[in-house]
Amino acid sequence: MQRSLTIIILFAILISMLASCGSVPGPAGESSTQTETEGKVESETPELPHETETEEPKQEPYQFDGKVSEEVLCQYLSRAVTIASRNIDEWDGQNGYHIKQYIYNTGAKYIARANDAWVFTKEDDDKWGIQKTFIDEVHETDPDIVFEACIFENVWYWGVYNIPVPAYVFEAFGKEPEERCFEYKDMLFPDGTYVNQWSEFDQSVPDITQEETQMFFYYRATRYIDAGFEALHLGQIHLIGAHDEDWECYTNLVGMIREYASEHARRHFVFLNAHTHGITGSDGNLLLDFHMYPSRPAPLPGQKAHGPSENNPQEACFEEGYLDSIYGKSLGGKTYSGWECDALPYLVELDNFGGVNYTEFFKPTRGSIWIWGMDEISWFGSQPDWYREEFLRYAIEWIAEHSNGSGFIAMPAQREARIYGESGEPPLALMYYGYSKEFFDVANNDEWIVKSIWEDN
Repeated sequence: MQRSLTIIILFAILISMLASCGSVPGPAGESSTQTETEGKVESETPELPHETETEEPKQEPYQFDGKVSEEVLCQYLSRAVTIASRNIDEWDGQNGYHIKQYIYNTGAKYIARANDAWVFTKEDDDKWGIQKTFIDEVHETDPDIVFEACIFENVWYWGVYNIPVPAYVFEAFGKEPEERCFEYKDMLFPDGTYVNQWSEFDQSVPDITQEETQMFFYYRATRYIDAGFEALHLGQIHLIGAHDEDWECYTNLVGMIREYASEHARRHFVFLNAHTHGITGSDGNLLLDFHMYPSRPAPLPGQKAHGPSENNPQEACFEEGYLDSIYGKSLGGKTYSGWECDALPYLVELDNFGGVNYTEFFKPTRGSIWIWGMDEISWFGSQPDWYREEFLRYAIEWIAEHSNGSGFIAMPAQREARIYGESGEPPLALMYYGYSKEFFDVANNDEWIVKSIWEDN
């Protein structure tokens, strides 16, 4: 009896101890924690630590190295401007100041045609250092900016005859170096195609299937890259490559340029583009990183001939299928950077090609590349301020809508043009300058239009 009583007492003590710790056996042998709040007993479950998802680092909008993503490419094209100059050394002094201010003020990132020497000469070849200095100065302020140089469809005897071929160019083509200059005649089409195309005084379209042309183009590309350019425009590539079967020669040359850029370019990459709707190289990939083409505006239907005036601009629009425009035609495929697309991103520009066609001058002739009888930049620069802004805003929206967001227009900043007034008298200006008028009398203040448009987009 006494032993039974002892057992009962010990059991009671054990129960009391468990109760004081707040833990009692649960119905299935589990234990539950009880907390009394305002007369209620609530069940609490220990809070488990949250799982942290590992996020991929966010790519900066202008970051690239060795290759470029589609997103970064489009970001650059959305902030492209045309500042056409034979050589960047022409940007010295006051004009250079305005160009820099335009770039910094608007937020431009891709400077198209920064060097657009139509005819390359020894004089151009002697100015690499000047160009590099200018580019380096801009990069000190904004290292993201890309400068583009051009290698056009024109070669001139008097331009190349005294430019020495460096040893490294011979070696790149597997040849023994020798002391000689570039040979104009060895760059031409053997059957006479496009010979003296641009002038009877030995200005011709070079043939890319000729090794001398490849060497000359490679030389220029490497010198541009060394000077800090990170983009090359290859001009009317279909003329130069007219006899290039399966684009084999261009594919090899582009590969050599890219290889050089991978070692020597600032960010180990060079943007390549040309006037084309698209080319698939002999390796099965897209030859270029993006396409470039004239914008091809069309006069609005039903208009009558008249000069541009404040209240009556020479209105224009874009249309898919108009002439040879690129809209809806940009070729897709796999890019050098590794991504694939149904249509490669493209950039259109307000092109210049002669100023004016007097047989169509101030006429709303449809079906002609001459818009109101002028080339594209001359027509644009001749319109009143408010209409230039209206047209650029329209262009951005229309092109984006008809390209699924992968088409863009380069904002005009500087380009050779013929600017006319309502009377049609001799041009008011021979250049289009879109800079601030505050310190540059011949500018038209479009810098502020571009700044406003980009801030809204």
